[in-house]
Amino acid sequence: MKSLIFGYGITGQSFDRYLTKRGLEFDIYDNNTLEHNNSFNSLPDKSKLQSYEMIYLSPGINLKKLYPDAEFNNIEYKTDVDIFFEGNKSFKIGITGTNGKSTCCMHLSQLLEGSQILGNFGRPLLDAIDSKHAYSIIELSSFQLEKMKSNHLDFGVLLNISPDHIDHHGNLENYITAKQRILKSKCSTTESNPFLLFKEITGNTYLGDIQPKDLLNLPHRLEKLQLNNEVAIINDSKSTNTNSLKYAIESLSGDSCHHLIVMGDPDKERYNFIELEGPKNIYICGKHADELEKKISHQNKYTFQSLEDALKFIKTLSGNLEILFSPGHPSGQDYKNFEVRGDHFVHLSKEILDD
Repeated sequence: MKSLIFGYGITGQSFDRYLTKRGLEFDIYDNNTLEHNNSFNSLPDKSKLQSYEMIYLSPGINLKKLYPDAEFNNIEYKTDVDIFFEGNKSFKIGITGTNGKSTCCMHLSQLLEGSQILGNFGRPLLDAIDSKHAYSIIELSSFQLEKMKSNHLDFGVLLNISPDHIDHHGNLENYITAKQRILKSKCSTTESNPFLLFKEITGNTYLGDIQPKDLLNLPHRLEKLQLNNEVAIINDSKSTNTNSLKYAIESLSGDSCHHLIVMGDPDKERYNFIELEGPKNIYICGKHADELEKKISHQNKYTFQSLEDALKFIKTLSGNLEILFSPGHPSGQDYKNFEVRGDHFVHLSKEILDD
């Protein structure tokens, strides 16, 4: 009897590899047309869903929107998290939060010998199900926490909660409920310091050679690059919500942030208004610029149709320039993801500003 992979993004493709390796038959549903055997793009109704032995459900699927009449209720499904809990024997550490979870995962992995980073940031869970690592550090999104059947984490970390993904969860209360599921781990904490987390997880104080200043940071997270004697850029493309945007502004010393570039889709957080203090000028660009311009309050704000146009305008300004690229929103219609967005910002900055 066949199973169904529901959604064919990164997780769906890992389901494909997992099932294929085990010789199991499956169909694939995705709303995009796929060049894949046994795939279809018309939403399966309840009868078709019930015809499958198991549904392998991708985390980003919004079941309430797809099945408003609760057709998916009582349908048997598994997530990659559920399968990983069943099949992997490592010590499992889950980390979630509105902001900082990827950085926390990366810093903790540098202290825990024999660890691997998996999940929302890092290697897909099912690709690592047979690995022999002692520790699995799993970044968990609210989507993953919402859909996993039960919590079998050995240790859970909840860093913070602020409004995010309201378009998916429907309201803030549902988002908070999803995030707080991590607190039902065997042990849990709200600690964010990786050295203190190391002690809570292992029971021992970290005695290795790494100091706080030695911890490596993530790509696209407050990466500073000096282009020439007058221009420095800071690539913070991983900023996908307004809280991370505010953190980026606050993390810069004094009045160093003279120029801020913001872009992306504001619909995710559904806020009405935000006041940004600190930058001398704010440049709002991209396909969502008109929406953002109405929501952002600042005495010196400019809108442009593209990131390239914004940088070309900044080039005409005189004096020393420090440019913070902290979009504060997901990529939306502008880019495939924040990685592509950040790479393009650096490329354009070098091309336009570095002379």
